[in-house]
Order: sequence, then structure tokens, then C-alpha cells
Amino acid sequence: MSVPSGRPDQGGGFATTALFAFSAGLFGLVGGLPDYAGPAIGVGGVVVSSVWRLRRGSRAGLRTALSVAPALVALAVLALTSPPVDAAELFGGLAGLAFLLWLADDPARASGGGRRAAPTIALASLAVGLAWAISLSLPASAPEIGVAAGLLAAAFVLLAILLGRPQSLTSGARQHA
Repeated sequence: MSVPSGRPDQGGGFATTALFAFSAGLFGLVGGLPDYAGPAIGVGGVVVSSVWRLRRGSRAGLRTALSVAPALVALAVLALTSPPVDAAELFGGLAGLAFLLWLADDPARASGGGRRAAPTIALASLAVGLAWAISLSLPASAPEIGVAAGLLAAAFVLLAILLGRPQSLTSGARQHA
């Protein structure tokens, strides 16, 4: 395996990988798998994906695209086996956000992927935060409340998108005038 030279202008830093592995491990810890199986699956998926991502070769583009599969499979297994409790939802959301940050910090691109992806990750963070706040503030007894909370969170996310891109509101009005 050949690892990138570690130039300062290259992405794929250790910090984003460590953050993703830590959050996936915490998600596995609060999940429904026995004892250390959850954290092992979470951290193992991240490590395998990270090592695969750092390898160079003739099919680097295909390898980079497929390198996210072990991490995604690990997150999917943890999500499918986690109980519907607030802690699992919180750590699942955090692991998803860490995955987006890790994905943005691609070793094949210049460094600063996290800064370039900040608006997208901030919007996803807003959605995770709103969904978690709504789920904590409402009683879990009625399923209709959960649907209403999901619709309210979606409305807040759409509002944030529209407020984040005011030019899209004015460009549509100009086309119809």
C-alpha cells in the first residue's frame, strides 16, 4: 500500500478520520449490538474505508468511490440494530455529520474540504439539531406527534435553505415578470 506523501496541501487528514471513528464508535456503543460488537463494527468500518481511501493506483477514481462502502455499511448496520431511544438518535446523527465531514476531506483533493463543505454540513447539522430537539420536547406516546415533528423539522430546513439562498427567490420572480 502506498500512502500519500502527507503534503500540507493535500486533504485526508487524521483529524476527520479520528472524529468519524470516535462518533461511529459512540453510536455503536449506544446501539443494540452486544457489548463491544457495535463499537468494533463502527470503528472497523471507518478504518477500512480510510485505509482504502489512502491507497493509490491506476483505478484511483473507482477505489475512492467504493472506499466509502465499508463505512456506510457499518453505519447502516448500527442504524438498523439501534433501539429507538434518544441517545441512539443523537449519536447516529453525529456519526452522519462526521461522515459528511470525513467525506469532504478527500485525500485526492486539496486540503480544506471541511471548510468548503461547511455550508452543506451546517445545514445538515441544523436539521439534525432540530429533529433531535423536537423529539426530546414532544412526548413519544402518539405517532401523530412524531409525524408532525418531522414535518415541522422539514419546514425549518426548507426555510433555512431559502434564507441561505435569497437570490433563488428573486431570480424566480424576475423570470415570471
